[in-house]
Amino acid sequence: MTPPRRPTTGVRRDGGVRVIRADEVRYPGTDIAPTDGLESESTSSEERSLRPARDTGLALEGRRTRESRRRAAQQRQQVIAGIVAVAVLGALALGWQYSSDRRAKAEPLTGLPSTDVPITRTSAPSPALPVARAATKPADPTPLLASYQGLQIRLPVSVADLTEVGFHQASYPYALRVKTKVPDANMTSAKKDKSTHRDKSEQATGPTAWLTGRVLRMWRARPGKPDTAIDVGARPGSDVFAPVSGTVVKVKHFKLYEKYGDVEVHIQPDGHPKLDLVMIHLDDVSCAPGDRVLAGVTRIAAVRRIDRRIASQLRSYTKNRGYHTHVQLNDATYPKYKGLEGAITVGESSVTTPHPVAQ
Repeated sequence: MTPPRRPTTGVRRDGGVRVIRADEVRYPGTDIAPTDGLESESTSSEERSLRPARDTGLALEGRRTRESRRRAAQQRQQVIAGIVAVAVLGALALGWQYSSDRRAKAEPLTGLPSTDVPITRTSAPSPALPVARAATKPADPTPLLASYQGLQIRLPVSVADLTEVGFHQASYPYALRVKTKVPDANMTSAKKDKSTHRDKSEQATGPTAWLTGRVLRMWRARPGKPDTAIDVGARPGSDVFAPVSGTVVKVKHFKLYEKYGDVEVHIQPDGHPKLDLVMIHLDDVSCAPGDRVLAGVTRIAAVRRIDRRIASQLRSYTKNRGYHTHVQLNDATYPKYKGLEGAITVGESSVTTPHPVAQ
């Protein structure tokens, strides 16, 4: 049987009151000589002082702790400073890249003024301007793609670089409708497969060869007639060749949809002074007003990497976001046509000898 617990009280069981003398009090960590209940009058205050019984090391440990904490705080500050420095450098790098991208869009044609004024060739190119890369002259011209009243229009990219070709409606009434001998593709299958499955190994060569495979017929909510514009797909940077033989009469910067930097090239076909062949979505232009170009042979530019926010219709039928160059044949005699404002006139003294890349 468990004995009853003692009451937790400070009252003595005998009812008395315990008297505690001051000299009987012992403090932790001190050593006072015993007095047997009596204190000698000769005991000095120095002898009665509280003295440490031993060195506990608490004071030394305190210094170590403070020193350790100080070092840890310094290390944290150094780490934080490093993180902040890396973040600042990253922000500066991103800012530079964004600024560079904006400048590239605002001035897409490197080394030439970003204005709406046509770019005219001088008698001697300025040494400050970079020399556009030259293309290797193909063994044969690119295959035929379309025609208009006897004018033959060739594929503006090599067959090796070609993804797909799509005919669609232009936005303006002065765009002329062209014809092609290339059969139409099954649009449902082409959209599902992202390809018309052109067999490039079957492509014939020579000046009379037409493009093999099939072409797309893309419809848009525009007032223009069908087949008045051609989107020729290729990866960005692919060489672009003149679709017709003639003279470059205008090269100009412009804003696509009034927002995105682009370049347009105008060519007057030989024997057709009332026609203006226009190409856009170009970069790395290697021609200038006055240059003579040969159809399917003379390199004039490269396919531009247009802004990713532009929803190209051709991307529904290709696997490279539909990058392409746009080809359009316009009626230069149309009363409201302004495409040739600032262009040179073929036969003027400003017309120069053929550009080196056309040799």
